[in-house]
Amino acid sequence: TEAVVSTQSTGSNQESLQKIAQKIQETLKAETVSICLALENGEIVKYAAAAGKYAQQMQGLSSPSATSGLSGEAFKSTGPLLVSTTLGDPRVRQDYAQAWGIKTAMAIPLNYQGQLIGALMILNRIDGGSFDSSDEKILCGLAAEVTPEIAQFVEK
Repeated sequence: TEAVVSTQSTGSNQESLQKIAQKIQETLKAETVSICLALENGEIVKYAAAAGKYAQQMQGLSSPSATSGLSGEAFKSTGPLLVSTTLGDPRVRQDYAQAWGIKTAMAIPLNYQGQLIGALMILNRIDGGSFDSSDEKILCGLAAEVTPEIAQFVEK
């Protein structure tokens, strides 16, 4: 079965996803957070909501997961991805990392009832430090908490 974004009450869906992104951003003290939805069985990444410095540039974009960098890598992953240093890391789109000054990043796939529905992508710490294993644990807890909420906006 293919996951597609629900078209019902799009404005309130967007607002709800935006609030989830903001909550994650505040909790992880991140520069930018994106909620990515998996479309066409994970072949397409849809940046459905974002919060922080690069939210406007990301929100609403879609790209093939194979070329989308860390979010696409998260779609293929069974757990969280921690990138302490983005420079030269093949999981990260180096063009965006350089253009946006992304130094550290995390992502985690979102699976609901055995189906990939998306991923969370977190870029840069506000304090300039690198994400570490304690941030990764917090991300895992947040993902478990918000996945059922995000699943409400995805139809099977």
